[in-house]
Amino acid sequence: MTTVLLVDDEPETLAAWEICCEHDGFDVKAAPDGRAALDILRSASVDVVVADWRMPVMSGSALCQQIRNTPGLADTVFILVSAEPSPPAFVRYDGFLRKPVEVPELLATMRRLLAEHAADHAAALGHIWTH
Repeated sequence: MTTVLLVDDEPETLAAWEICCEHDGFDVKAAPDGRAALDILRSASVDVVVADWRMPVMSGSALCQQIRNTPGLADTVFILVSAEPSPPAFVRYDGFLRKPVEVPELLATMRRLLAEHAADHAAALGHIWTH
């Protein structure tokens, strides 16, 4: 089962995302900020992270940078979510969604990026085995 880690400091948003992702067949983990999300990532395998950009304690952009700099986590699919008009240029995320996020768009983006990620890994493994 594909595991998603949802990170947002707005309890209502987090609860709504959890329900929708579980209904769509994802195993869901949730955190109220980036630091709590890192604690989860240290103890559980996660396929995709969806995190709000602006949060207290640790922002989504800081979380993304931590993930990208951590061996074993660096290639985790990461979707940054924000009400800001444009994403930060200094963060290496896989997808950016504007709040308010429509659930079908969130689910479609997660599935698309996970499929692209799997295809990239399969291609890389094929390259290794053929050379």
